[in-house]
Amino acid sequence: MNRSYLFIPGNTPSMIQTLDVFNADAIIIDLEDSVDVSDKDAALDLVQTFLETFDIQDTDIYVRVNDYQYAMPQEIDTLNQTAIKGYVIPKASKSLISQVASLTDKPLIALIETPRSVMNALKIADSTQVIGLILGAEDLTQTLRIERTSDGDEIQFARHQICYAAHAAGIEAIDTPFTKPNDTVGLIKDTRIAKSIGFTGKTAIHPNQVADINQQFIPNEQAIHHAKRIIAKAKQNGKGAFSLDGKMIDKPIINRAKQVLTDAKHAGILAGDDDE
Repeated sequence: MNRSYLFIPGNTPSMIQTLDVFNADAIIIDLEDSVDVSDKDAALDLVQTFLETFDIQDTDIYVRVNDYQYAMPQEIDTLNQTAIKGYVIPKASKSLISQVASLTDKPLIALIETPRSVMNALKIADSTQVIGLILGAEDLTQTLRIERTSDGDEIQFARHQICYAAHAAGIEAIDTPFTKPNDTVGLIKDTRIAKSIGFTGKTAIHPNQVADINQQFIPNEQAIHHAKRIIAKAKQNGKGAFSLDGKMIDKPIINRAKQVLTDAKHAGILAGDDDE
């Protein structure tokens, strides 16, 4: 699973040509909100030319297309033969995902940014080509006519709804961007909240946010050490349940410890046999 998804405007050649240096696990080239109407055709040409010219191997690249009624079918038809991983679909709904599936075989990430899509998140997540849900909090709070705050209390219901739907469907749960690129403390706090309720990754709107997001989704030394002790005691004990530091350890906790070590290995901070 990807920890960070960095949005890059589709009309900025300097960022597109250097997208692999930002260390994001995935890039979302945006043809929608960050590109003015007068610049959308040129942006699509730029993105197509880049993708057909350069072979990016180590970063998953997605493209956020425009609304279906505006240009989505034409954009997907233009980019389908490129090596992008898939598409990010704005204002996703079950019926829209079905329409898009008739246009491409590539994986889809659904942007959940309306009250109806929040309530229908599981139906969208269960769609065959959907591999992830992203919370779009700016559009959602605008529709709800409420203020978006740094604490995020107003989006907690949507966050939980998306996490439950994504995990029920076995796909990625991706949190909304933190919109203050110079507030590192706020970003770390917001990312920790997202991780604590089940998000598997988070979007970024500035390259400066990528390292902090990646770091928060890596198990820390204390968690790795504790997970190793649980696995070692489980192997030594040979029973389904046992006590460690005065706490009962059973199958769900052992499985969680295994997941911590797996995540650490994927992040490159734990060797393959370090949990032995």
